[in-house]
Amino acid sequence: MIIQAAKTIFANYGFRKTTMNEIAKATHMSKGSLYYYFRSKEEIFEAIVEQEFRTFLADIAQAISTVLSPQEKLRTFFHSRFLGMHKATNFYKAVIEEYFDYFSYIEGLRKAMDIQEMKIINDILNEGVKTGIFFVNSVEATTMALRAGLRGIEYDFLIVKKNFKQLVKIQDLILNTFLNGILKTLYYLYYLLLSFLLFTPW
Repeated sequence: MIIQAAKTIFANYGFRKTTMNEIAKATHMSKGSLYYYFRSKEEIFEAIVEQEFRTFLADIAQAISTVLSPQEKLRTFFHSRFLGMHKATNFYKAVIEEYFDYFSYIEGLRKAMDIQEMKIINDILNEGVKTGIFFVNSVEATTMALRAGLRGIEYDFLIVKKNFKQLVKIQDLILNTFLNGILKTLYYLYYLLLSFLLFTPW
């Protein structure tokens, strides 16, 4: 209740303009009761960011669990990741505004999230290699290259230009190019045929 109400206020007004009094009013609590749970708005802000990261990763894991092939897992990972970022754009504006005030804290969470995301990509690529679908010389290097390539477009399009549709188009272009390069020829032809049968109107 406190977290959700505070999240809305932070998203609307940013961190600096938000006060404990406003959060208490939004939650229909006295200021003293609010201080029983959180000592400051900084603590509330940190709790919100941590919750966002946990939910973000849980939603990605859930989405990946609904598909079977490594190539679709990879595609689903990036689609669900960008969708999650798009949904949280309003709150992330508050995070970005205060980024340098809480640089070490937010940067620590970002690095923890990077580690989790790299592991997901690494696991998917390893699965593709072991099942004979992907041809990759170095899973670790490929993981880093793919992550860096797709992350490079995130800030520019999602935060600066806020053009989510354009982001999805570029993401698909990068992923298709990447998959075309690592799919073994036989599986690539099968993948093209399956895509043709699924998406061509009859």
